[in-house]
Amino acid sequence: MGEGAPTTTDDDDEKKKKTKKKTKEDEEERSDDDDSDSEEEEEEHRAPIKISNLDDLNAIKRAYEEMFCDGLLHTEKIKETHSVSNTKIFIGSVACVFAFVAQLYPVYLKRKGGYDVKFHEDPFLQRLTFLCVCGYVITNVILTAFILFCERGVLLWGEFYDDDDEEDDEEEEKQEEDEKDGKKKTSISTNAALIGHKVCARIHHMRFSQNLTLELVSRELLSNGVAKKMDKEKKVKTKDGVVILPTTRGRVTKVVNVAEYVYTDGVFAETSYLNMVEQLVAEYEQSLEKKDK
Repeated sequence: MGEGAPTTTDDDDEKKKKTKKKTKEDEEERSDDDDSDSEEEEEEHRAPIKISNLDDLNAIKRAYEEMFCDGLLHTEKIKETHSVSNTKIFIGSVACVFAFVAQLYPVYLKRKGGYDVKFHEDPFLQRLTFLCVCGYVITNVILTAFILFCERGVLLWGEFYDDDDEEDDEEEEKQEEDEKDGKKKTSISTNAALIGHKVCARIHHMRFSQNLTLELVSRELLSNGVAKKMDKEKKVKTKDGVVILPTTRGRVTKVVNVAEYVYTDGVFAETSYLNMVEQLVAEYEQSLEKKDK
């Protein structure tokens, strides 16, 4: 080539450097997006519940109870209320205070006075111990009565709510993205008439039975004693170990076999169980709507 011919090696080198920088930046952004997606997937897909001993019926029942509560909260229609559990914790804390005072107050006197406190020689310590023992017994009796007559085997005290107003934009964006990806997502919404309605979740089980009865019942029925009267009027337990409860307004049940949602390796079938719980919530809403109409 001639001496006056232009050289393009410098321009080519600069273009190559720019393209390399762009590719590196794109790879870093992709890696960050992949990391965030993987973290979200790990949060959504947590380790499944696995029952080590399939012969332990209590362990299987605990798994059903835990997933029943998780399933109700997973529907995004019911949120847990803590008034009853907080009351039970408060009563138990008062009992613990009586026990700690009776046990540790003599130790406090010993450190403060520097001498051994003899119980039979100190009338104040005798009266204090007597009051603490009586208070401990009374609070435990109150706690037992509260569990039997107020809590009544309820696993979750819940309340219907609706947070669509706060997350409408986010849900619309997610639905648009899912439609672009070809995914169909069912919209979850709570009837406006049910917002604030209080519901309780229980599981009934006969001893040595292979069946569990999942129940959603209105808190009004439990507090008014209507559910208890209905249980007495009709035969609840059958020979097959099934607990049959009358279905009415604010009360629905579902009979489940203990092996229905547990695989042979002990892994709990969470997705199908959560879908069943969601259907039970829908039936509960329908039972309320029919009577209202």
